[in-house]
Amino acid sequence: MAQRPLVLVTRPEPQASRWTSQLQQLLPEVDIRALPLIVTAPVHAPAYQQRLQLAWDSLPELVAAYFVSVPAVTGFFAAVPDALARWQAAGVRAWAPGRGTRDALLQTGIPAAGIDSPPADAAQFDSETLWPLVQPQVAQALQQGRRMLRVRGTDQLLPGEQVDQGAGRDWMGQQLQAAGVTVDTVVAYQRQPPAWDGAFVASLRQQLAARRCLWLWSSSQALEHAVALLPGHDWSADGAVATHPRIAENARRCGFVQLQQARPVLADVAQSIQSLL
Repeated sequence: MAQRPLVLVTRPEPQASRWTSQLQQLLPEVDIRALPLIVTAPVHAPAYQQRLQLAWDSLPELVAAYFVSVPAVTGFFAAVPDALARWQAAGVRAWAPGRGTRDALLQTGIPAAGIDSPPADAAQFDSETLWPLVQPQVAQALQQGRRMLRVRGTDQLLPGEQVDQGAGRDWMGQQLQAAGVTVDTVVAYQRQPPAWDGAFVASLRQQLAARRCLWLWSSSQALEHAVALLPGHDWSADGAVATHPRIAENARRCGFVQLQQARPVLADVAQSIQSLL
């Protein structure tokens, strides 16, 4: 009897395990496993912690804070013990480009009315979709001379005055700065590739060679880590579901041919996986 197809969920934890469990319920005929390809961790270095404290102290001077991801939310709100009370007292709005980031903000206790995010039926969940929705706040920041805060991650901890230099796509920050808004940046977490040993890589290669495999890509950085960790792998033999056009394009450049694009919504992703089986 042929083995069931294998779907690999590459999101960071704990999202990888949560998505794996939920997708398995929707697709019981498929073997779905979590394979996190980005490891996130809080930034404990004193300079970064000091910058986080300063960001919290400056909340009353802000119109809104833009959180780039789930770990941006968790890292920022873990930086002070009375985070929710301080946030509510400052009256700051929170911006979230994706549904996962919005959910993370809700879990901190911020009400939905205080969060700006693309609607559930949006064609894409990204900064470009969020931008038109926050234009009134951009105008308010300009009129009142108030600032914006951008909460993001870094791939490498940097010394001294470089602690505000996060890494990753910065479309929103560029738009705000082009509009004339002063944007503060704070790094709330660090991203790293997973630490796979030789035995793990050998086992994974055996599984990829023996089974019909599909990858769920929700980050171009996760894809880059996979390519680096599995040199020489023939990606054209595997299928993939990408949750954004940019990620899909990067997957094609890596060699994926059997590729579907889906919104990062469970039902949409499950349907795309099913279409590739």
